[in-house]
Amino acid sequence: MKLAFNRYLRLVAGVIALVAGMAAGATDFDARMRAAGLVDVTTLDEAITVDLKYATTDNFVGRNMYGSLRRAYVTRETGRSLQKALAVLRKVDPGYGFIIYDAARPLSVQRVMWDAVKGTPNEKYVAKPHRGGPHNYGMAVDIGLTLNGRVVDMGTPFDTFTTDAQITDEAGLVKRGRITAEAKRNRELLRQALRSAGFTTFSREWWHFTRYSMKYTRQHLKLLDF
Repeated sequence: MKLAFNRYLRLVAGVIALVAGMAAGATDFDARMRAAGLVDVTTLDEAITVDLKYATTDNFVGRNMYGSLRRAYVTRETGRSLQKALAVLRKVDPGYGFIIYDAARPLSVQRVMWDAVKGTPNEKYVAKPHRGGPHNYGMAVDIGLTLNGRVVDMGTPFDTFTTDAQITDEAGLVKRGRITAEAKRNRELLRQALRSAGFTTFSREWWHFTRYSMKYTRQHLKLLDF
């Protein structure tokens, strides 16, 4: 019975995501992002690349939720902070760069994500859409490191909803053989660079960084309600 119910939940989530993908395909998210005053991260520096996971099937929902969108957008202030963080990295090695997995996210997509995890153990990883989370204001990034154009080892893939992706006990993860010592160093380097530019972390996800508090964000930034 439990197995059948879980299959039913996956089927419902798949149908919701499929409908959302069709709607996203009919929405020009690029134009809406630019109209909101956001900037394409690849225009900030040639060392910033994009692998927009929610525009593919390689994500926890298993569907393209972004339609034809392939660019990642952030607020101008967040973009300047990314540039500052990249400058810190280049002092370590000029070959370092960033890869962006997600950035500004329309509220309509947030609703799809929430519906896919609501009532499951994974709902703690997704912000509720009724007020919007940091991505829905364009001031959060899901980000990794590249070195000389190659993605470096961070211990887990993006959107790994397990304790292996958490940043609270990475020494323990290394000790238990869950991640390598190199992956731990790479995570620490990423955090050092981004924190120096004003970003804050999320304990459950090594890849997630926000530029402002939600109190400041809701007072000063525009919700991407489309």
